[in-house]
Amino acid sequence: MNILVIYPYIPYPIDRGTYQRTFHLLRELAREHTVDLIALSENGERLEHRPVFEAFCREVTFVPFQHPQWPKLFPNRLLNLTPSSIRHWQLPHIAEVIRQQVKSRRYDLVHVCDIVLAQYFLDEHKDIPLSIDRSRVDLQFQTQQAAFNTHNIKDKFLAGEHLAKMWLFERKVARRSQLQVLCGPDDEVFVRQRISQEVPLQVIANGVDLDYFKADPEPGPLAAQPTVLFCGAMDYTPNVDALRWFFSGIHERVLKAVPNLQVLIVGKSPLPEVQAYATRPGVTVTGSVEDVRPFYRRSWLQMVPLRIGGGTRLKIVESLAIGTPVVSTTIGAQGLDLKHDTNILLADTIETFADQIVRALQNPPLREHLRVNGIRTARERFGWRQIGAKLCRAIESRFEPDRRRQIRIMDVPFDVVTMAQTVERIGDMVTSRQPHYLATANVDFLVQSSRDTELRRILDKAHMVVCDGTPLVWLSKWLGRPLPERVAGSDLVPELLAKAEKAGWRVFFLGGERGVLAEAVRNVETQYPELEVAGAYSPPFAPLDKMNHDAINRRIREAAPDILLVSFGCPKQEKWIARNYQALGVPVSVGVGATIDFLAGSMRRAPVWMRRCGLEWVFRLLQEPRRLLKRYAADLAVFGCGSILELTSSLIFHKSARP
Repeated sequence: MNILVIYPYIPYPIDRGTYQRTFHLLRELAREHTVDLIALSENGERLEHRPVFEAFCREVTFVPFQHPQWPKLFPNRLLNLTPSSIRHWQLPHIAEVIRQQVKSRRYDLVHVCDIVLAQYFLDEHKDIPLSIDRSRVDLQFQTQQAAFNTHNIKDKFLAGEHLAKMWLFERKVARRSQLQVLCGPDDEVFVRQRISQEVPLQVIANGVDLDYFKADPEPGPLAAQPTVLFCGAMDYTPNVDALRWFFSGIHERVLKAVPNLQVLIVGKSPLPEVQAYATRPGVTVTGSVEDVRPFYRRSWLQMVPLRIGGGTRLKIVESLAIGTPVVSTTIGAQGLDLKHDTNILLADTIETFADQIVRALQNPPLREHLRVNGIRTARERFGWRQIGAKLCRAIESRFEPDRRRQIRIMDVPFDVVTMAQTVERIGDMVTSRQPHYLATANVDFLVQSSRDTELRRILDKAHMVVCDGTPLVWLSKWLGRPLPERVAGSDLVPELLAKAEKAGWRVFFLGGERGVLAEAVRNVETQYPELEVAGAYSPPFAPLDKMNHDAINRRIREAAPDILLVSFGCPKQEKWIARNYQALGVPVSVGVGATIDFLAGSMRRAPVWMRRCGLEWVFRLLQEPRRLLKRYAADLAVFGCGSILELTSSLIFHKSARP
């Protein structure tokens, strides 16, 4: 799929929890699909990190911007139905960048992070499916925030005004989006109860970089005194509220049982309220640190006293992976499916939270039990590769382009495409720069694949299989699963060469007899003078397993073509392509059979009327009776029997399906 991903920030360096999620999911998505990235750069920062994303994205566009001033209460805010937190991201030059990108390419999906960017697709670009990855559900987050932070009538009025507008906006986004990706089941319950029963949802929990947050085989010494860690961005409201709750009563209770308690508050941008906690005995506020892992490793445990949910919960999975036991509220660990006393300790009141901290600090065997189980849980469930694969499956199941429809004839898949659609899809493959292979399957393919399991597997896994046989088109129509037309390899190649000449694609010819290949290239260069022929090579004839694959591959890689046309005959050419196409890295490899002979003029094609009547095989037989008579006779027998079985099976099925 071609996917346009749009982020409201550049998630690198990975110094915030949301950056971890968005960066790693982007990289995993790009493993399976062709991804273009647009990321917003606040005040032009982080632009130097473009190469990080160019390593796995096809195109990377960074858009510098500055947040506008917040609107005045009257009339700009009160008389506008869009929530002010959404309007804050409503910038014309960002909309124009998106317009130009969407014009330049065809996308199967737009995947945005958070609903602040969904607004660009509510009234424009409605023809492109929209998916939203939500690090938090805005209405849920702001509802919880209002419950803790409204202290007077004005605050309550403004919170109510904003929540009402946010509810309307959330509903509008839900109607537009074809998928919303959430961090936890609590988010899913909230969306279903408060926003929409119909919007498709998928819970994708957060993961952890298992190589970076790797537990030591033999854990090093802990801090000399009992040390509790709280890690996270210290300008993030839920974290600030968590510390406020902790120091409102939990800290004092723990100190009574553990007088030498040390509290480490580690994270960037601590607000004055957070900095003030450093005046308390045993409390250290570090601010931003280059590497949080030493703090994890020296701490006896990490606390997560969150009361406002809907966040990324990354601090917990990092702790599990590195082997630091965790005490958390239930809301802080929602969506991670962790069990109290097995891989985490859970508590939701001041008294019980303090008791669990004391219990863990005074019980080394319990901490070791939590450490071992936490490491195992992280390895089994929270690696980004597993999390990213789940996201890819969710997207593919909902957004797989419907233009790839297939039918099966005698257990061989055929793409339901015309010649024009085939050329268009090949163009998409070239643009993606990812390796693909195609097969042009005729009756002989079906016959050979019925007894050749490797060929059948190759056809099943091909990125496209086109129908190169008029009898197959007829049979598909009799079966009620019609193929639109024959897409013969010998017709497809001239179409591709003409397209390549216009688009500037480089073409490499492989196979055929040496003199025939040279003549074919001369004719091609005469007919398509602007075409860039990257190379042509006729390797010495040898069975597939005895060919010098390394030498052939080296020659092709050095030529760096966009399209590779292979003429070894079936099934040798299909097997050679399937074994080598990934190592070659050529965007499109196609087995073309006798097409090089046709291009050279050493073999004549049947007249058009014979091709339309399905009699091209007769013309070929008259040209090469000795070579083709036995093959065609076998093909006719096997295909005839197979066709009768297919038609009979189809007739029985339709009869049994009638009421």
